Amino acid sequence: MRLPKPPLRLPKSPVRLPRSALRLLGLLSSAAGLVLLALAVPRAAGTDWAAVRSHLGHISGPQVALMCGLAGAALWSYTYVLSAALPGLTLRQALWMNCTGSAVSNLLPLGGGAGVAVTYAMARGWGHPPRAVAVCVALTGVCNVAARLVLSAVGALLLAGSPVPGIGWAAAAGGVVLVLPVALAAAWPAVRHRRRTPGTHRRTAPAGAPGRIVRRARQSATRLRDESRDIVRRSWARLVCGMSATLGAQGALFLACLHATGSRTGTAEALAVFAASRLLTQIAVTPGGIGVTECAAAVALVALGGAPTAVASAMLLFATFTHLLEIPLGALTGALWLLRAGRRRPAPAPSAP
Repeated sequence: MRLPKPPLRLPKSPVRLPRSALRLLGLLSSAAGLVLLALAVPRAAGTDWAAVRSHLGHISGPQVALMCGLAGAALWSYTYVLSAALPGLTLRQALWMNCTGSAVSNLLPLGGGAGVAVTYAMARGWGHPPRAVAVCVALTGVCNVAARLVLSAVGALLLAGSPVPGIGWAAAAGGVVLVLPVALAAAWPAVRHRRRTPGTHRRTAPAGAPGRIVRRARQSATRLRDESRDIVRRSWARLVCGMSATLGAQGALFLACLHATGSRTGTAEALAVFAASRLLTQIAVTPGGIGVTECAAAVALVALGGAPTAVASAMLLFATFTHLLEIPLGALTGALWLLRAGRRRPAPAPSAP
């Protein structure tokens, strides 16, 4: 007599880190970014913190007000990108979403995922369907990465031949980045014609449960691509203008910080350094690339003839207005959204005696 076989046990879900470990990781990453900002930026510029602190004390109130206005203009300009990617989203809602998502992204390593979760929750709370929110997240992510990649490539090419360390490799990479899309666009008609030639059969997904999963994934990806293409076709001008205005306001803020500290850096050189450093904001070692981006920009500006103390002070100011001040502002908008969402929830029905 054969004994019955034991039931098949499915493998458990992958081990997840506890919340305390995730919080500790986030705190360590944020602390590392602040340490890099406070200690490594003056060291990279060739000065010390005492000189930077005394230099920051000479900035006037109107200069601070101008920098606050430019930082607000950058936040407001991005609302047009969000409202174009998610039809029906108002500019006020887009501003709340931008501030709250940026605050979460600036606090955690790999904070883009947490920012996406916040964006999804807020958009769903305002009644937008899940597929439209997914299209918005994918489209804005592609716009951000593509705009920063192209801008960094242009800035690296403009700095080619300058005494900035390592700019030759960056310029070569920038040339590849700019030439590769043109080459792909030129080769695409031939590839498309080859796909349409008779005798070629389309690959089908295997049968069974894995095949159904693969087919559903392909269908979802196809729908996401088609809906994103429709939004780009209708609102491409608003997307382009919104991203250009956002990066333009950040560039103006970069120049204002350098001018307020008296760095003696040329406008063209400063804009080229700003453009070349935009890709470093996508580095996930620290939240938002804080500390890493400012160190690289400080080294480049000093190599181009900037005053070390003034350059370090300007980079600290720029990080404060583009990164640190967004955290309390996003906490305020997130608290207001949670308060209003709690008021909209219906009260639970009383239980029967």
